[in-house]
Amino acid sequence: MMRLRIPKLIIERWADDLRKSGRKEIGGVLFGEQVAEGDFRIIEATRQRFWGGTATTFKRRGRGARKDVLALHEKFGGDAKRFNYLGEWHSHPNAPAMPSLQDEITMCNLLAEQGAAVNFLVLIIVKLDETGLFHIGAVCYLASGHKLNCEIEIEDHESNVAEKV
Repeated sequence: MMRLRIPKLIIERWADDLRKSGRKEIGGVLFGEQVAEGDFRIIEATRQRFWGGTATTFKRRGRGARKDVLALHEKFGGDAKRFNYLGEWHSHPNAPAMPSLQDEITMCNLLAEQGAAVNFLVLIIVKLDETGLFHIGAVCYLASGHKLNCEIEIEDHESNVAEKV
């Protein structure tokens, strides 16, 4: 099992974005800090600049995602062993907060595109239900073809990652 620590501020930002997007899927890139083996803190969750989702699909824009990842590497000092691209996030406004078959295929394809440079990717799915309750689910996809469930911990405090770099 992988542990994902997510600052409350990111959760609040996702909830706000979900309210604004209505019934359309939205998403972006996850960038994280490795705290210990199998233990990661999400330090940035970018938002795709063009909200091109539909009620049942989110179209990832590869060029924009790559630019975001390069900018985050630069922002956090290029220490790829500690700070790196973790994967993707998107919403499921009309389905459970768990990966669909298309999500699974996309993550396997993203892993294959990375070659030996990446041995896992995380997918976080977020959702606001009809009552406004926030739901979140996460799966880690391994290059071996296996999947790991992710334990999610919401952190109340802000991480001063920039000061640690």
